[in-house]
Parts: sequence; C-alpha cells; structure tokens
Amino acid sequence: MRKLCTSSCALAGAVFASYYLLPLKGCISAAAVFCAAAVLLSFFRSRGDLCRRAFLIAVGAAVGFAAYTLHWSGTLRYAEAWDGTEQTLQVRVMEAPAEFDYYTRLHVQRTEKPKLDLMLYDYRGSIDPDLEPGRLLSVTAKLRRADLRYGERSDSYVSKDIYLTGTLHEITEQPDRSVTLRTLAALCSRRISKFADAFFSPDTGVFMRSLMLGDKTDFYRDLPLYASMRGAGFMHIVAVSGMHIAFLVGMIQLLFGARPASSVFGILLVWFFVFMTGASPSAVRAGTMQTILLMAPVFRRENDGPTSLAAALALILLMNPFSCASVSLQMSFSAMAGMILLAEPLTDAMLAAFRLNEQSRLRAPVAVIAASLAVLATSAPVTVLHFGTLAVYSPLTNLLGLWAVSLCFCFGYLSCLSGMLFLPLGRLLAFPAEMLARYLMTLARLICRLPHHLVAMRGTEMLLWLLLCYLLAFFAWRWKTGGRMRIVLPLALCILSLAAALTAVRQWYRSADAVVAALDVGQGACVCVLSGDTTLMFDCGGQNTLENAGETAAVWLEGAGRNRVDTLVLSHLHEDHANGVSMLLEMLPVRRIILSPDADADAELLPEIQQAAEAHGTELILLRADSTFREGNITVQLFSPPDSGEENERCIISLVSVGDDYDLLYTGDSPKRAELQLIQTHSLPDTELLVVGHHGSDTSTDPVFLDAVRAEQAVISVGRNNSYGHPSRQVLARLQSRGMEIYRTDRNGTVEVRVNAP
Repeated sequence: MRKLCTSSCALAGAVFASYYLLPLKGCISAAAVFCAAAVLLSFFRSRGDLCRRAFLIAVGAAVGFAAYTLHWSGTLRYAEAWDGTEQTLQVRVMEAPAEFDYYTRLHVQRTEKPKLDLMLYDYRGSIDPDLEPGRLLSVTAKLRRADLRYGERSDSYVSKDIYLTGTLHEITEQPDRSVTLRTLAALCSRRISKFADAFFSPDTGVFMRSLMLGDKTDFYRDLPLYASMRGAGFMHIVAVSGMHIAFLVGMIQLLFGARPASSVFGILLVWFFVFMTGASPSAVRAGTMQTILLMAPVFRRENDGPTSLAAALALILLMNPFSCASVSLQMSFSAMAGMILLAEPLTDAMLAAFRLNEQSRLRAPVAVIAASLAVLATSAPVTVLHFGTLAVYSPLTNLLGLWAVSLCFCFGYLSCLSGMLFLPLGRLLAFPAEMLARYLMTLARLICRLPHHLVAMRGTEMLLWLLLCYLLAFFAWRWKTGGRMRIVLPLALCILSLAAALTAVRQWYRSADAVVAALDVGQGACVCVLSGDTTLMFDCGGQNTLENAGETAAVWLEGAGRNRVDTLVLSHLHEDHANGVSMLLEMLPVRRIILSPDADADAELLPEIQQAAEAHGTELILLRADSTFREGNITVQLFSPPDSGEENERCIISLVSVGDDYDLLYTGDSPKRAELQLIQTHSLPDTELLVVGHHGSDTSTDPVFLDAVRAEQAVISVGRNNSYGHPSRQVLARLQSRGMEIYRTDRNGTVEVRVNAP
C-alpha cells in the first residue's frame, strides 16, 4: 500500500511544482526527464528498497508533469483563444442560477468538445430564476479567461474546473433536457434546499443550507453569520468534508447495520452526496478516503490512512491539476494530515499525562481537543498564508459545538427527506435541527466576544510566535516523561508567548506619535490613523478585489493591536469607498460614523449602513457644517461638502493633524473644482502626506491645489490593473515634478507611514 503513497506524493509534488514554479515548457521538459529516469530505474528495481522508491517517485513525477501539461492543452489553451471574443455556444445548465443584487450567475458546460465549464453573468435579467439543472441552452456571451481576474492570475475558478467566464448577451432555452449524474445531483440539491427554506426560519435556513449542502451563496452575504463563524474557527462545518460524509455513513450504518451490502450502498450514496454538494476538492477527498475505508474490509485489506490520503490527492489532481491551488483542497488535506498523523498520538499522550484510561468519561472531550490541536498544527501555515489570521479558540469551539453539528446535520437531512414523504413529519423533525442550529450560531457569536479571538499573523513577532509553538510541540513530543507538565507546560508557554507577541506588536504601534496606513483594498480607499489609544478611519470600501474592505481593515487593525474604531469618516457613499462598512461593524465595534448630510440623495449603501449601525449601537452623525474634533493627540478638521453637484463633488474633505508638526489631507474623490474651492475658502497648512484624490484620476489633483498644499509624500490608493487607467500619467507627472515621494497600493501593498515628532 505504501508504494501507492510514494508514487501519489511524487505526482502531487510534480503538479504543485508545475502550477507554482515552472513555465509550461519547463513542465514538458520535466515530464521527459522523469520519464527517462523511470525507464532507467526500471532496470534496477530489484536491487533494493531505495531503487524501488526512486522508480516509484520518477513514475509519479512523470505522470504529474504530463497530466498538468495535457490538462492545460485541453482547457486553458482554448480559453486563451476565446478570451475577449463573443461566442454563441450550446450549453447544459449544471447548477441552479444564483441571484445577487445586480446580476445572476449561472454555471454551464459546453455540450460540444472541448466540454469546458463556464460561469455566465447576466446583468439584464434574462435568466429564468427557476431554470433547472440539465436544461439545454443556446447562449451568446462575451468570454474571458477564468484564470485571470482583475488583470492578475487567479485560481478561484480554474481550481473548480471552470475555465471561462462570460457576460451574457442572449439566451434561448432548448426543448431538450440532458440528465447526467451531476445534473441529477444538482436537482436533488435544489429540492432539498427548497425544503430547508420551508422548514427553517430565514436566519437558520442559511446556516442549514451551508451545513447540509455546502451552499454558501447566501452564507457569505449574511455578514453576521459569516463573521461569527470565521472568528470562532467554525468555517470547517460549512465546508463539506470528511466530517459530513462520516455523519452520512454513520446514519447509513445505524439504519442498515455494518454489512458488506451497506458498504456498497454507502459508497454509492457518498458519491451522490459529493456531486450534490458541488464536488469541491474537500468533498472529493473525503469521498475517496471514505470509499477506501468502506472497501477495505470487503476485500479483506487494511486501510492505511497516509496511503488513502495521498491516493485521494493524486486522483483529484489527475482530474484537474489546477485544483492544487484551491484553498479548499489545501485546507482539507492539511487538516486531514493532522488527523491521521497527530490526533491519535496526541490523544494517547494527553490521556497518559492526566492518568486517564480508555474507558474514562473524559476520553471523548480529550479526543476532541487533541484532534483540534492536531488539525490546527498542520493547517496553520495554510491558514496564515491564505487568510493571514488564526482562530485561536477553535479547540474550545469544537469541544462545545461538534457534538451538536452531527445531530444538526442528521436531523436536517431526516427532516427534508421525511418532508418529501409526509410534510408534517418533516416539520416535526426540523424542530430539533432548528434548535441545534441556533445553539451553534449563538456559540460562534459568544466565542467572537472573547478577546483576540481572531489573531492577525502579520509581522515578525507573530511569525516568531508560531515558530516557537512548533518548537515547543516538538520538545513536548520528544519529552517522554514529565506527566501532566509534558502537556501543560508547552501549552502555557504558547499562551504566554502569544500574549507577549501581541503586547510587543501593540507597543510598536503605540511607540510612534502616530501611524498612518493606506490599506490595500483594491480599487477603493481605506485609510487608518492610529495614535496612542485613538483609532480613526477614513472610508472603507474597495472593488476589483476578492476580499471585503471591511474584513481587510478589521484584520489589519487587529494586527496593530486595536480592538475598536473611535471614528469612521465616510467621504461619500460610493461602493469603492463604503462597501466594507457593514463587514467592519460585524468584526469590530465602531463608536461613531460621520457622513454627508445628503448622502441619501443617490446612495444605495445608506440603508445597509444605517441598519448595521443600529444593530451594533454605532452613532451616525451628519456633517452639516465644518467641524473640528480632537481624539488624543490627533486633531481632525472636516470640511462639509456643498449642497449640490455630483456625489464626488459632495465629498467630505478631512485634514488630520498629529500634534503641531504633521498634517495629512484626505479628499476622497473630490474633483478639481472642489479642491480649488477648498484652498480659496480655507487656509491649509503645509501637508506632509496627501492621499491623492480619486485614486489618481486626472479629474482630481489640480496643479494649483498641489502648489497650495505643498505635500512631501503622496499615497495613491488604487487597484492593480484597474479598468479605469488609474493613476493617470498626468497626475504622476504633477506629483513627481513637485518632488513628492509617491507610494501606490497596487505596487507597494498596504502603505504604512510612521510619524515621529522631531
């Protein structure tokens, strides 16, 4: 069995190297080199274990490099050829349409070769919301490569086997229907989703659909639910994985017993469930491993955890090598590696340390804590790399919540399946699921109230803390004696060192007179000013990015040792300046928000912000006249906008002064006319830092205005490869001609300026 593990790991390594390290020509050369090495080593396989392993590695690597090359040729080669063209295609609907505020999204697949999957976006309301999977359509759409988003390489679609996106222009439904396993599973998923909507209240219905079906379309739009689940380290329960499939198999064996026939039926049901939940890499991994587990006793073979994990990874990568970039795959496999390699030894060590036997009532909670720590240990690098945070209370969350997750999942499915046969029975069984769902949601919210529930892993101090945790874990593993201290001492040192690291980070930001940060929020703006205990923000929005500006701001502030915002000033309510406010309020308390008095004239975001502010006790203040306020060492002058003009002309302009020696000017999207009016009606000091207006557009940053403010440094908050052409060459030339140091978030990322008094 370990032969399969060796070759599968080599195959996976080759695919990862192909995706992240090598150009396509390099992959072809590597495939040829390893193929030749495999042929050569085949003559020496009988000369020892080392030669056999080398042969297996060469074979696995050759297959991995070749699979990546062939898959690219059969998918992205066509996507590159069709990029930017308008095509009329015959397609099959793969999933039910997903409706959003301004568009509808539809997952389809070409019926002709190559049978590429596409994601179509409809901004005209042409798609019937009741369109069912399996229907055949004729569509005309402007196509784009799915591996490029916002001008940069992106894996969010290609890792899910989707290679083209398109803006829908025309759609015609065909009378025919095509039934495949995927479309049949999608139909069942939609049916169960409708029963869930009928049986559960609106707030728990979103959670139940995510838990049962992995359908997170509405989950991410429910900001309180998403923020609490992420902060509590509970996101894994709404990502279909081995836990869900284990629940499903457990239900089958409970109903039909652990017989060979049950195993075969269980395998069929598991794979139907995998396709019904979207066949994400984590679900396919879980399905593959569960299949091996169920088939092992049938063929009288012993299940080997590392081998089944490696084989599952190899199978997924052979089907779609680009899935190696999927966060779902990386998180799933890293977590499962911890479960297989560390969970049981850690459980035994904890039981031995506390002198508990196998029959002890405390074994189950100890096993949950051990498994949580094992998963945290192996998945932490992936989590930090992709999200930049760690949910440090996840072991506590799992201890208090996992028992309820299994019951909630089972009662949820029993209610929906029973409801198909007898509606009252379905409603009756939905009641315990509803109560359990509310318990889990409440638990997540309570965990998120604990201090530092989501630790930002930014800076040298936090990375050193993580490294120290691994070193302490290694010494604890090598320390064969010590009793309870073998467990307690490393955990205590990890907690104390975390407190020390957080204190050091907080003190570093407090040691300056102020720190000004223009956050990288894509094509948008979010500026934070920290001084002492004071935290100010100016705007919170961004576009052309996969991340929410509010989440980005909250994580950055957490990394700076801040757990609240004193004042948030919104220059105006365009999406790129305010679409992250609601998420920010979910993640951090904000004392007050200041905005324009006529912000409701043409702002669709205002009701959303008002609702979020009311829910979190945030004061809303309308700026009706020029105002000055002081927060600690910071003085803020707010210049009220005019009563008429476009919304860009009705921006609040902010002048932030740190002590008597440092001034920052933030103009939002104010046009040249507003800039000139400002310098004509107000006396402005020499400005040390200018946040360049309107993301560097030539509609702002008038030369006369620049001469008046005499800034030393300029920051341009702008998205990478944005479609607006920001910043303009003319603006850059004006800034350079005046000797300003220029920083850009599209090139420099988040820009931090440390202010120290002379």
